[in-house]
Amino acid sequence: MTTTLLFLISLQVVLFHIDEYYFHRKRTLCRKEVVSMFIDGALYLPPLVIACFAPFNDFWSWVFIVFSVLSCLSITKNEWFYNYDLNRPERIVHSFLYILHPILLYGFYYSWQQNYFAHNLNFWIIQIVYVGFGVRTLAHQLIYWNYLRTDCV
Repeated sequence: MTTTLLFLISLQVVLFHIDEYYFHRKRTLCRKEVVSMFIDGALYLPPLVIACFAPFNDFWSWVFIVFSVLSCLSITKNEWFYNYDLNRPERIVHSFLYILHPILLYGFYYSWQQNYFAHNLNFWIIQIVYVGFGVRTLAHQLIYWNYLRTDCV
């Protein structure tokens, strides 16, 4: 399980960075897309934080599931905002990110439910680092797309 989740986390991080630092910088983003990226991150992080730090019980399980469903619905709304200037490689990267999104959420949920962290502390550390990357990315998007890059229409 550790190897598979580590591979999927790494793949998602690489694809996300290709999308954010290569494709997005080549084109002008619309304001709705910028706001949408921030909302997506804000909905994706709570279930990850819950899985890393909250005790597994019915209450936290339902909170995790609600945020996960909202997060998955949120990323699909992005297709309404994309300009027609998205090229095929960027669309392919997006499609893989859409596939990985619920898989990673389920991986976090399953490892949390099975108390996998108690038996594999290193994997818990990896998940915490992944959450840290998520917080950093959210802060980057907020600062870069709102203050440093102001050509969003």
